[in-house]
Amino acid sequence: MTAVRLAPVGLSEKADLRRLLDPYLIAHADVVDPERHHRDPTDYPHFDAYWAQAERRPFWIRAGDDLAGFALVNRYSPSGLGCDAAVAEFCVLPQWRRAGIGMAAARAVFATTPGQWELQVYQATAPALAFWPRAIAAEGGRDATVISLADRRIHRFRVG
Repeated sequence: MTAVRLAPVGLSEKADLRRLLDPYLIAHADVVDPERHHRDPTDYPHFDAYWAQAERRPFWIRAGDDLAGFALVNRYSPSGLGCDAAVAEFCVLPQWRRAGIGMAAARAVFATTPGQWELQVYQATAPALAFWPRAIAAEGGRDATVISLADRRIHRFRVG
C-alpha cells in the first residue's frame, strides 16, 4: 500500500481545500438532508477559523505524493460531554477509496492528539457507519462508547 501521511493545510492552500470541501458537503447533504431542511450545505461558518484558532486543524491526506483527501479536526464535542479532539470532516477522494487509504488516514488523524475523541456519523451514511468502528478499533480506541440518536451515532473513545 502507498504510504499515507497527513500534512497541514496552509493558509495559501485554503481555497484549494474549499474547492474539495464544497462538493463533499453537497454529497453529504444529498444523503442526510436531501430536502435541504438545513439550508445551503456549503454554508460552513467555522471554515476560516481553521487558520485562526489553534484548536481547529485542517489536514491534507496524502498517499505518497498524491492528494487523497482531507480531514478537519477540532474540539467540538457532539455529545456535549467534552473531548480533546473531534473529527469534524473526513474525506477520502473516490479514486483512493477501498485501498486502505481511509483506514491509514484515520489512524494518522487519531495519532495527532492523545486523549478523548469524538466523531459523529449520520445513520444515512452506511459506508461511514461501517468504517468508523473499524478505524477506532484499529487504532486501539479504549473506553469506546456509542451514543445513538435518531439521525446519528456519536462515537466516544480514547487513544494514546
